[in-house]
Amino acid sequence: MKKLSRSKLKEIKGATSCTGCPVQNNYGNGPEYSASCASYFALSQNCQMCVDVSADCFEN
Repeated sequence: MKKLSRSKLKEIKGATSCTGCPVQNNYGNGPEYSASCASYFALSQNCQMCVDVSADCFEN
């Protein structure tokens, strides 16, 4: 699976702006991430498209 850049994701998802989103965080489970998967899912849909998130957050 190919990793997409934020700019490509914005084009696909149509995000208009990342203003006010915590783009400095990266989301996932484990000490290497600055925020948890739960924190990622608490973000607005627009902000979810602006941040880095681990695929682990989408595994069951």
